[in-house]
Amino acid sequence: MSISNDDGKMPNLEPVKKIRLYESIVKQIQSLISSGQLTPGQRLPPERELADELGVSRTSIREALRSLEMMGYLESRVGVGGGTFIKEASFHNAISPFSQALLQNHDFIVELLEVRLFLETEVARLAAIYRAAEHLDELEAAIQHMSDEIERGETGLNGDNKFHHVLADAADNRVLKEFVRMCGDLLEVEREEHLLNKKGESVFALGQHREILNAVKTGDSEAAQRLMRRHIVDISDKIKSNIAQRNVNG
Repeated sequence: MSISNDDGKMPNLEPVKKIRLYESIVKQIQSLISSGQLTPGQRLPPERELADELGVSRTSIREALRSLEMMGYLESRVGVGGGTFIKEASFHNAISPFSQALLQNHDFIVELLEVRLFLETEVARLAAIYRAAEHLDELEAAIQHMSDEIERGETGLNGDNKFHHVLADAADNRVLKEFVRMCGDLLEVEREEHLLNKKGESVFALGQHREILNAVKTGDSEAAQRLMRRHIVDISDKIKSNIAQRNVNG
């Protein structure tokens, strides 16, 4: 099979290398996680014990654990009871290694915006139905966080993200929550660029968030869905316009 770029030229390929020691360790731990022998929340033995059991240096163990953490399989915790733990599986963990490559494709971003529209409107509808008192408190706090950021001259994106995350929690659907967070994370650069470059957009978005919260508070699922749809369409149309302009400018 021929491998070539759009211009017909062969890209530079490197000679195949023997697998490095730490990569073999990574594959073993990945296999144990996939087979269910290592489960989310389980703590791995200390580096010294792993090195002794596998017959390798602690440096190789450290490289393997660092690689697995970057790939989303592991997380480090400090303090009493700390250590290296198997991380809960999520869609975000699965896609994060590929996110930068995906986001180089403008068509992918546009399609992702369309997916986000469907997801977020359903989240708003479900949140209005299933939200609990603690969710309403957290949504209020997220809006206050967003407002404080804007007053400091920032975009308000951290509070914005928190608002959408809490709504997804309130919708009480774990799969939907993971998809919503994944879309939000992948689009964060575009969203922040839009808020930075368009004066008054952060304040405008804050007002839309407050309207959505009011609908969720009163349990009006249809209004929550309608208001979220308007909010996401507004943002998406402006991001699409920004992308089109960048394409024109080369």
